[in-house]
Amino acid sequence: MRRSDERGIALLLTLLVLALLVALILEFDAEARREYRDAAAFRDNFKATVLARAAVQAARGTLQQDLAKDRKAGQFFDAPTDLWALPIKNYVIGDGLLTAQIEDERGKLNLNDLAAAGDPIAKKARVQRVKRLFDLLQIKPDLVDAIVDWVDQDETPEPAGAESLYYQTLRPPYRAANAPLQTLLELRLIKGMTPDIMAKLSKLVTVYPQEGQSKLNLNTADPFVLQALDPSITQGVAADIAISRPFKTIQDLDRVSSFADIGKELRAQNLYDVKSDLFLARMSVRVNEVTRNATAVLQRDQNTGASSLLYYRVL
Repeated sequence: MRRSDERGIALLLTLLVLALLVALILEFDAEARREYRDAAAFRDNFKATVLARAAVQAARGTLQQDLAKDRKAGQFFDAPTDLWALPIKNYVIGDGLLTAQIEDERGKLNLNDLAAAGDPIAKKARVQRVKRLFDLLQIKPDLVDAIVDWVDQDETPEPAGAESLYYQTLRPPYRAANAPLQTLLELRLIKGMTPDIMAKLSKLVTVYPQEGQSKLNLNTADPFVLQALDPSITQGVAADIAISRPFKTIQDLDRVSSFADIGKELRAQNLYDVKSDLFLARMSVRVNEVTRNATAVLQRDQNTGASSLLYYRVL
């Protein structure tokens, strides 16, 4: 009887040890799988980040190739028909897939034009252009006053604006930059700006060149931006310009009859062009389940075609 009891106890102990071993093995297996997934995610994240940087070089190459093509044809203009403007979707790059789009920054209104000093009449005209754009986008035009106060060098507020005295009352407090905008993300700090407003503006305004005084490329400007350029450019005139593109020279705009007289006046003010040297590349790289989004601003040298990196951000 004792031997039978001992055998029963031994069997129970064996089963208990076996159960513990199985639990330990399962726990080890689960931990190993977690570590493998974490390692794979880290690997894919690293690859996607590196490939996003490589995509910037691809954008540089595309811009250089486009300029070489222009030289060969003897026609220097930038338009949505150009090589750089063609979207890229699921292009194999290393172990990932690249989706990218290059935009012309010269086809947008430059908010840093609001900081440019000089003739008060010219400054008022620049402010009115941005206010017209806001109105067309159904954004309160008075918000432009706050942008003017942010980028100008003084502490005197515009009628609907705000200077450091206002921002010092916020929590946390800060001061107005009183300097040109460095990126569009800086708009988040300005009185009255919201994510919805920034989303509406994102493809229609720029901060490059940061010194302002930029010409608008009429080959790439959105119809809203065209209308904002001058009060004489109605929706119909903007449509006439859009359907007549691309323009290979500035003089080609004279063939748009509804714009001809306005165009000559604006051309005398050196306000527009048909070519560009500033581009924004929006890129997305996917490696397995990991995606990295990158934004780069490139300035192309019109002599060599090489591009310098003005801004780079990866998320």
